[in-house]
Amino acid sequence: MYEEIEDLLNLSRKGDVEAKETLLLKLNPLIISSIRRYYNRITQYDDLIQEGYETILIAIEQYDQSKGVHFLGYIKMMLKYCYLNKHKEKQFLSLNEPLEEGEFIDLLEGDEKEPIDVMLEKEEINILYNNLDCLTERQKQVIVDFYINNLSIDKIANKMQISYRTVVNTKTVAIKKLRNIIVK
Repeated sequence: MYEEIEDLLNLSRKGDVEAKETLLLKLNPLIISSIRRYYNRITQYDDLIQEGYETILIAIEQYDQSKGVHFLGYIKMMLKYCYLNKHKEKQFLSLNEPLEEGEFIDLLEGDEKEPIDVMLEKEEINILYNNLDCLTERQKQVIVDFYINNLSIDKIANKMQISYRTVVNTKTVAIKKLRNIIVK
């Protein structure tokens, strides 16, 4: 087989079109296996096979036997790099690209919350605000500073001029109180 490919290569380099076609057909399984291994995109197989043929035709012209590399090894590496470089190409997708489950745009999620989630969150916040009155002033201040003003426990301790541990204990007791009231 190697001798046959070498003969076809020599004839192809001399301009024999039929030898080039025969060589391309003989190397077709190598093209397909390279596609499967390095860039397996079923929807693009026809284009990828054509690019493989083009790569082989260029390789026929550029192949230099004096480098000590077998032609099939050279072709294999050329195809490998051809298909690996496909990963570097930017691909532009339309948001209306048909997919198995609708369109591409249907798969995108927005950052905004669902209306029902917004309503539930507002209701939970209202319940929390209505029940803050059951807390002491210190507990209320710690909860507001920590959860609403997003202050760290350290900053709350400095602001209120109490110890870090006192802030942690106050927050823990306040959360337990709120939980007991809201869960009932």
